Amino acid sequence: MTSVPEIYEFTLASSGKLKLRATARLAEGGAENVFEACVLFHEAARIERRVIDVLPFCPAATRLAASVEECFCLVEGRDPPGAGEVWGRILVEKDDVDPATAKAMLARLGPRYEESWRAFAQAVAGCTTLTKTRATGGVVPTTSAEQARALRELRQVLARFPGTPSFWWATYRIAEAVGDTQQAWDALYRTQQLNPHNIRFKAMSVYLSARALPADEADAHIARVRRSLAPESAEVCLMVAWAEIELAKQGRAKERWRRARETAVLGLTQARSVGIRQSLLATRFILDGLLAGKEPTVDVLYKAGLGDVAATAAPGTNVIDLVARLSSARVRTQPNELAA
Repeated sequence: MTSVPEIYEFTLASSGKLKLRATARLAEGGAENVFEACVLFHEAARIERRVIDVLPFCPAATRLAASVEECFCLVEGRDPPGAGEVWGRILVEKDDVDPATAKAMLARLGPRYEESWRAFAQAVAGCTTLTKTRATGGVVPTTSAEQARALRELRQVLARFPGTPSFWWATYRIAEAVGDTQQAWDALYRTQQLNPHNIRFKAMSVYLSARALPADEADAHIARVRRSLAPESAEVCLMVAWAEIELAKQGRAKERWRRARETAVLGLTQARSVGIRQSLLATRFILDGLLAGKEPTVDVLYKAGLGDVAATAAPGTNVIDLVARLSSARVRTQPNELAA
């Protein structure tokens, strides 16, 4: 039987290739090369974690070694918050390892992590608008002047730490709020590149693609996401349906509505959240009406269990727009978004 260390060594070879490529990109310099290096380091970090998580038994020293490499990848990948999460795990895991061994394993990472953490803390300390907004539990400031300042602050931090997904996500959220669709798309695309397995990132990228990209490019993006739908992808299904509804405005309406309805029905089989299930039901009822040649009314809200929303809707409210806003808000927002 292959021993745990042998399995781990095999994994190191895989992540090692990614780290070599990432290091080469960093050496080339330039913003895009540095960002690509960050993406590669993040994937290497995920590989380090996956192999440990799937092993039925793992020696404490091997587990610590994997966490050290994972943390180092995130430090080199310009993601201090991500590295900080792993550092917390390291502080626990090192207590299960011989002190001298643990000290040797952390000799290279410790100083590098501390340096990265201090630099990041200093950069964020200057983000007064973001700090103020974050204290309220949100990410989008309420005034246009504050939104503009927050975007400037985010650009300054990301210039030094472009591997931080939560700050790209914040850029997307604020850019979308100010109506800058292209900046929002670029930021969300980078967010998903750094963390491609995050369901929320994937779902919102589909919806935004329908508004930010030409129809053929949006179709290609939607198709890629459809092929990778996971068993628990109700949020993605919801946003795929709304991306199709958005693209239907440009043509092939019935074809897109049918695809959207099929996807909404698929999402209903996977939905675990009450809010997402209600949004999927409302979306399905809207599509039933559109395919039957009927303009959706507030009745779809009541039928979907959204009576509170229906009761407060202004007379003449466009139900399609209302459910689209409600659906996207339920997918993209969560407490403490800068911890995304």
